[in-house]
This record gives sequence, C-alpha cells and structure tokens, in this order.
Amino acid sequence: MIGLMDCNNFFVSCERLFRPDLEKVPVAVLSSNDGCMVARSQEVKDLGITMGVPLFQVKDICEKEKITLFSGNITLYRDISSRVMQVLAQEVGKCEIYSIDEAFFTLPDDVSEEDVHKIRAVVMKNVGIPVSIGVAKTKTLAKQASSVGKKGSGVCILTQIDWEKRAKTVKCGEIWGLGRQTTTKLSEQGIKTVAEYMALSRGLVSQLYGVSGERIYDELHGVSVARVDRNSDAARKSIASTRSFAKTTKNLIDLESAVAGHVTHCAEKLRQRGVVTSKLLVQIQTDRYGDFFMQGESVEIVLEKPTAETAVLLKEALKRVRSMYRDDVPYKKTGVTLSAIIPEAYVTTNLFEQEEVKKEGGLDAVIDDMNARFGKGSLQSAAILDNKGKSNAQLRSASYTTQWKDIPIVAVK
Repeated sequence: MIGLMDCNNFFVSCERLFRPDLEKVPVAVLSSNDGCMVARSQEVKDLGITMGVPLFQVKDICEKEKITLFSGNITLYRDISSRVMQVLAQEVGKCEIYSIDEAFFTLPDDVSEEDVHKIRAVVMKNVGIPVSIGVAKTKTLAKQASSVGKKGSGVCILTQIDWEKRAKTVKCGEIWGLGRQTTTKLSEQGIKTVAEYMALSRGLVSQLYGVSGERIYDELHGVSVARVDRNSDAARKSIASTRSFAKTTKNLIDLESAVAGHVTHCAEKLRQRGVVTSKLLVQIQTDRYGDFFMQGESVEIVLEKPTAETAVLLKEALKRVRSMYRDDVPYKKTGVTLSAIIPEAYVTTNLFEQEEVKKEGGLDAVIDDMNARFGKGSLQSAAILDNKGKSNAQLRSASYTTQWKDIPIVAVK
C-alpha cells in the first residue's frame, strides 16, 4: 500500500506553532512581497477568500473579519518541513518528499487504520504540525484518500471498492495529474465524473489522452504505475531559488546581491544532500506587465566539473549577471536554478586531480558549521548585501528555529 502524508494548511500551521493564540481564528500567509494570499486557514477559506487573490482586493474583508496576516517566511517553513519529514521517516522508513508539505511512503498491505493513526499522532506530537494521511493501492488514490482524511478523522484507508463508489461523485478536475486541458477535452465529450472516465476502454484512453492519461487511468483502477522513490530528495532533478524585488531596480549591485543570495542558498542545499551540479541557470527578469516586458535575460552555464562549492558557483553566476545587465532596463526579479544534479560520490576524477579535490569544500564546511551553530546568515559572501529595504514583507514572523536571537523564551513559574 502507498501512503501520502499531507500537512494541513502548512504555512498557516507553521505560524500557529509559535502563536497558539491564533488557533481557530482566521490566519493567512502572503507571498514574499505581501502581494497576494498563498495560504489560508479554514476560517479564511470559509469567508470565500480564494487562493492567490491580491491582498488589495480583500483588504477591507481582512480588516472587518480581523484576519491575522503574515508575510511568507520560507526559511521557517523549510525548517519545519525538514523536521516533519525526519519524524515521518523514523516511523515509516525512507519516503519520497513530493513537496514542502507532502511525502509518499509505503506500508504493508495489511496496515490498519489504527496503525496509521499512530503514525499521524507521532508526527503531530513531535513537531506540532497537524497532518492528514491517506492510504491506497496507488499514488493517485493515496492523494484522494488524503483529501478524504483531511475532512474527517485525519486518516483514510481507501479500498478499491470504496473508491469505485466514491468515484461517481468525484469530478475529473479533482484528480491529481488530470490537468485543465485534459479535463476540458473530457468535458467536451460529456465525461464529467471519474467513474465515467474509468468506464472508458483503456485503448480509447490511450488514443485520446496519450501515455499520461493512460497512466492515470491505470492508477485509478488500482494498478500502481508511479512507484515511491525513496531516494527522491538526493536525486532531485533541480534546485531553484527566485524572488521578486518590491520595486524595480536598475542597480547592478542589487542584482548581484540577489543572485549571490540565491546561489548561496542553492549551494547549501546541494551540500546538505551530498550532491553536486554541473549546470547553472541565472535569470534577471523585468516586470511582466511593464513597458520593458521581454527585456530580461537568462543564461545557462555548463560547468567544467560538477561542484557544490559556493565560491565556484558565485564566480560563474556573477560574471553572467554583469554580461546580461543593461543600465537602462528596470529589473523586477532574479533567479538561479541548478540542474544536472548527481550524487557527489558519482563524480569521477583523474590521478592529477585527487590532491586538489581533497582541498575543496573546506571553507564551505566551516561556513555551514558556523551558520548551523549561530544562525543562518551569520557568515556569508560579501556579495550579499542587506536588502531588507528591497522587500515589502512587512509582516514576517521571527526565525524561531534558525536564529538564536529569535528562539522563543518560555517563563516557568
């Protein structure tokens, strides 16, 4: 059986973890520049506020309903996510981390609902984040089971018999993997529910919707096609970091500083996973709604040797930023993506490189250790300037788990 753990309203739950006074009151988390809502508590959802709505459109409702707002604090969310995944792995073994708040894993075929409730209870007790767990024969059905569990006791083991009954009321658009284009084609042919989709012949599905439609069709019938990848975190295809400026900038130093921050973050992720990269994509983009739309640029760098060294990646990235930069263009967003990622152990060297390899990574190891001990960013490249004035994130919570100065103080009476 395949299980899926899904953290409930994850960003909101992370904020509530350190603010218990916000339990059962409306809470929402905003994007990095406080532009739109990216997470909502159930109380906010019940007010009819949709996902991704710009803040200015619902500002009056927020004030009237006394919705507590937070700027996105991705550093906090990533750290809490790591803790959730570690506790889950201790209970179920290695799992496939699908997203910051979801993970797939395998369970015995005879697993009971009581067993799954125990797993859920351990995660909630040890981390404090509410989660739902769905169990079924396939990944696609586990996603459905998780949604059912979230609306009930937090746990759902979905048998094939139960699923075939439920499929009569589930719309095709609610199925993981059936995108808008496919669901539109299904609707045009009068197929609205999943039961109607499952009633088609496999050959027709393959003919009309291709391999992807055929795979989902099999999964809905209980035939596991997508296996759980227990090494997914180490073998992730890419690592990316992007962010928009609060206001456009023509300053080269701003761009270099932002890109340096992205490179540093991505390089740390590489070292944490024991992997290296040989491709680096650097982007400096303009406002998509402005007069300079399409004036941004991006460049992909193929490295001579795979690496996880921050200094090596910084040198290449900043060189490209300077070559792409135009002083008459206002830039809105920067980003870095690392790809062609392989485990460090897979890197081959020749006899003459061995001594050089031993010397690599020494500075990074010291910086990583210092930042782990004294808080993220305690030591960093001089290219990363203080860009606090460049962000509109006015409502960001403290870095409770990654900065010594932000650790909550508890008074014992």
